[in-house]
Amino acid sequence: MRKHVRSAGKGVVFLCILCVCVRLVWQIIVPKFLSDSPWPTTSTYLGFYQIEENTVDVLFFGSSHAASFFLPQELYHKYGITGYNLGCEQQNLVVSYFWLKEALRFQKPQAVVLDCYMLFPYNKDEPLNTAESCTRKAMDYMKWSSVKQEAAGTICRLDENQSLASYYFPNIRYHERWTVVSENDFLFWKIPEHTELKGYAPQASYSGREDFMPFERGAAKQEEEMVPLMREYLDHIEELCRQQDIRLVLVKTPATAWNGARSLAIQQYAKTHGLYFLDFNEKKLYRDTGLDFKTDNCDDGHGSLWGATKVTGRIGKKLTGWYDMGGHEDDQWENTRTYYEGIKKDCELAHMTDMEEYTAALQDGRYSIFISSKDEYTANLSDSVIRNLKDLGLELPLQGAAGTGYLAVVSNGNVMERAGSVELEAEGTVRGGRVMYEMAGGVNGNASSVKVNGGEYSKNGRGLNFVVYNHDTRRIIDSVCFDTYTQGSPAVR
Repeated sequence: MRKHVRSAGKGVVFLCILCVCVRLVWQIIVPKFLSDSPWPTTSTYLGFYQIEENTVDVLFFGSSHAASFFLPQELYHKYGITGYNLGCEQQNLVVSYFWLKEALRFQKPQAVVLDCYMLFPYNKDEPLNTAESCTRKAMDYMKWSSVKQEAAGTICRLDENQSLASYYFPNIRYHERWTVVSENDFLFWKIPEHTELKGYAPQASYSGREDFMPFERGAAKQEEEMVPLMREYLDHIEELCRQQDIRLVLVKTPATAWNGARSLAIQQYAKTHGLYFLDFNEKKLYRDTGLDFKTDNCDDGHGSLWGATKVTGRIGKKLTGWYDMGGHEDDQWENTRTYYEGIKKDCELAHMTDMEEYTAALQDGRYSIFISSKDEYTANLSDSVIRNLKDLGLELPLQGAAGTGYLAVVSNGNVMERAGSVELEAEGTVRGGRVMYEMAGGVNGNASSVKVNGGEYSKNGRGLNFVVYNHDTRRIIDSVCFDTYTQGSPAVR
């Protein structure tokens, strides 16, 4: 009898070890999209579970348009409204519905804000209107419960190309990722710590488009038909919000793919169901919000940080007026003010064109700074710029050093500098040896090069080329060349 008990015990121990190993493998090979990605989707969903229960006033849903335009920290700063952005790339309405159900297990929001872009045809070849990979980005990190079980079953029923078993055992879906695992794949236990932006995906670039034309409300006479499946799940979202006494607000952020016929369809839906609809593509709301597509969008449909600030501010103003929301403090949003201010600074840095202002802004412990010269770079270095560079810890004389090349790295208080009349090279690591760099710089037209983890980031322009790496977000946040041979040292990006 004892022999059988011991055998059974060994079997149980073996199964436990096997389960732990399977779980560990799953955590390593499932793709992770963190702060070093433009769309940190994994942080969005794992971070949501770290928010204290029943502390979120507003939940945001939608595609990457929503992820880039709805800025919870700004909503809190201006109105004392706590929000969390659960949007992600190509989030179809099926995913929005099930993530709303999941969120309601932990939060009791007063309002839900939904961007309407995915209600209309996006990917006609996909049963869910969006790529399977984007559906997985949203669903892989949802906790297992009856909600995820229902969601996985529904998704696989609607899309026969997806495997239900792969939702239970992601190893099936991602078994080939062993060849491309990276640092992120071994940071899964740290991911939930980073909830600073509450699901918002900051975008720093400008679209530069001056041809965007908002339309007059009522310009379209016939509405465009929604994708039937998307309309069905909009109905489910509306019903769930009504049952839970949650205000549903429909929104469309500025996008070139949007038009009056789509707007009319949402207007009619909102009117039928007694909902508010804010269309920032309509001329009056667009102008009242102070939007400028050239700088407030980063491309044809996604918001820059500046556009997100304006759109979120307008939504917050409406929420306070319609529902008397806001006006309270919460440490979870108070404690992330500094991080948010740092992100704003990163975005602003990428647009600075004055070299004195730029070099002053580099005084930041979050940054590793790489500097490489090309051709003549000393003729118009001002005294104020030299002072700023010295404040970074640089010591070699740069003024009057014509005919030399120059390289420098400033990181965590450590400084590497090289200068000489021959072509210069340097290599090393920053961030505790996790980030490798290779650099080159010289005179007489030789190229400037700054490679970080194998990628070339130098603008390779005449003068001083700067590349800035942020240790917190683990990404390059700017690359610029100041032509210090020319009066005024114009910036080239």
